[in-house]
Amino acid sequence: MKRPSRLALLVMGAVAGAAIVLVRTIPRESSAGTTPGRRAPAIRRAAVAGTFYPPEADALRAEVRRYLGEASAVPSSAELVALIVPHAGYVFSGPVAGYAFRALEGREYDTVVVVGPSHRVSFRGAALSEVEQWSTPLGRVDIDRAACDAIAKAYPGARFLESAHRQEHSIEVQLPFLQTVLGDFKLLPLLMADFSKENCNALGAALAEWCRGRSALLVASSDMSHYPAYKDAVRVDGETLEAIKTLDADRVAATTRELMSQGVPGLSTCLCGEGPVRTVLTAARLLGADQVQVLRYANSGDVPQGSRKGVVGYCAVAIYRTEGKAGQTAATGEQELSAEQRQRLLSVARLAVEEHVKGGRRLNLDETEPALVRPGAAFVTLKKDGALRGCIGSLEADAPLVETVRNRAIDAATHDRRFKPVRESELPELEIEISVLSPTRRVSSANEIDITRHGVIVASGRRRGVFLPQVAQERGWSREVLLSHLCRDKAGLPADAWKKGAALYVFTVEAFSSPAPGRQSDVEQ
Repeated sequence: MKRPSRLALLVMGAVAGAAIVLVRTIPRESSAGTTPGRRAPAIRRAAVAGTFYPPEADALRAEVRRYLGEASAVPSSAELVALIVPHAGYVFSGPVAGYAFRALEGREYDTVVVVGPSHRVSFRGAALSEVEQWSTPLGRVDIDRAACDAIAKAYPGARFLESAHRQEHSIEVQLPFLQTVLGDFKLLPLLMADFSKENCNALGAALAEWCRGRSALLVASSDMSHYPAYKDAVRVDGETLEAIKTLDADRVAATTRELMSQGVPGLSTCLCGEGPVRTVLTAARLLGADQVQVLRYANSGDVPQGSRKGVVGYCAVAIYRTEGKAGQTAATGEQELSAEQRQRLLSVARLAVEEHVKGGRRLNLDETEPALVRPGAAFVTLKKDGALRGCIGSLEADAPLVETVRNRAIDAATHDRRFKPVRESELPELEIEISVLSPTRRVSSANEIDITRHGVIVASGRRRGVFLPQVAQERGWSREVLLSHLCRDKAGLPADAWKKGAALYVFTVEAFSSPAPGRQSDVEQ
């Protein structure tokens, strides 16, 4: 598949009669297709049975059950969103993996998404599987074909690449554990060779969007440090686990870069599946995850067969969302942020504008609330006497939500080119509205757009345009009228470009506002 190009986007949009400036990168055009010249078989046969784990069903079942039985249960009433699990030969990593999969006991999932690193084949984006089933000595697992197609449509970097899966072990070794604990489930297998921030964020957002409202578990397949001495591995892996516990994918990347720069003898990587780990952390945070438990850590030097001179580290990590905690996004029709969290963001926006306008200072943040430090995209709109005074937003969830709100608030006050910068005398008169955005996803037809809740992006070549959901509601436009205005007025395209191949993307928003100081009005819910 041709690599999708990405272009910086600067768009003037409109919401409630307001001008909007946003910056983001959007794929110009993308499609996912099968590997040319080869028809995929119906079943992927086990590639590493007999090397990574026993090839006979009875022996394999007994070994998996032994690892599960030896693992201590760590009860939790929270919703299990994701796991991080090692993928080495069972004799080395099986005892650690048992702790992760023990956490699944008593839980049910329709689909398990396993994201693993590609050890043999290099490619951009992520590789989906073309086949109908994957087999192990314990039987066959159905591939969730609908999920594969949805990710291929929503995520421009997706490709169907069976050659990458054929001999890869990082996903396969998880299946006997899943088959033993869950029994009946479907599999969504994804391999990554591109661990760039852009790729991890985009795939994580697409997975989060697909998982919302579904019974799905995310699994990141990764070993930890490779080949340092035992004591060095324990230190390096401990620091990496501390970064993972923050649920911050960027923190993980920064930590591994720092550790790799220290010249630790023998250390070739801190996380061989760093891309999958960062992708799953991104998706989990977007899904409202707020707890991390390190269930087990060990390395190959802890088993009789292993040497302590050059070891490989393994971890079992569970990622949860607190039961009853607001964590769903607007795409599900449920409130994502509590009233207190909304008020905190509104306060940050107002204080950020005031500090910058009065003294050119950037508001310092000391935020620990998980819902506010997860990656988030948002618009901040400033109004004065009901009329627009500035509005700038971003569609890319590439910074903590609270930072995005602070930065976009300052931009709306000072960098909306349609207006002069806000003056200090105007500060008491400013109304503030924040729109928190879901990840974008591409739609194949305009019929998929629900103008009562979807914001829409049109893209063709270098031309882009965007409307927030409020536009159609406030102007009483039909879907066809909205799309025509979007193409002609915002993207500079023919009004019917949406009918003739222009790409369409949708997103949802959670909007809330604060009146100008001194006015008596409740914050909108």
